[in-house]
Amino acid sequence: MSKKKNQRQETWSIDMLEEFKDFLVNAMLPKISFILKGRVTHISLKNTSEKHYTHFLGELAGFEDVYFGISPLVDSPEEYRACMGYIEIMNGNSEDLEPVPSIRGFIKKDIAFFESLSKMAIESKNSMVLTIDFDPSAIRNLRNTPTENILNMKLPIKTIEISQRVSFV
Repeated sequence: MSKKKNQRQETWSIDMLEEFKDFLVNAMLPKISFILKGRVTHISLKNTSEKHYTHFLGELAGFEDVYFGISPLVDSPEEYRACMGYIEIMNGNSEDLEPVPSIRGFIKKDIAFFESLSKMAIESKNSMVLTIDFDPSAIRNLRNTPTENILNMKLPIKTIEISQRVSFV
């Protein structure tokens, strides 16, 4: 993709979708990695209740124009109850409300994922890497899906790995 230096991609192009699809279906293991670069916390206080909501932001490794956000999934749809959650390939908005091609991840809230990630984020002075592994059957289905139909598609998450590097210097 050739574009001017400061020009950002605002939506998934067919070429980007094709590149992403090829990356997943031709990989030895169906995994993608995200570089987490920030955490956003929202707290809403009322007289009798408190709502605490945290999500993480970053970018898809190898795809510099793809925004990534991961949020808790409170009520898991039936088809995703047997997995950790899912990602959705979509055109969305950044935290600054700019249109961006994005991947949103939704992880079950009750598995302590966000608590663990938050603890790691406190220690980390560098970015963290989140690697998501997909069920091979989901990737087989993706292989047979026309490229233009993968926008807004949801892929179930099989496993998640988090890594960080802490510098003691």
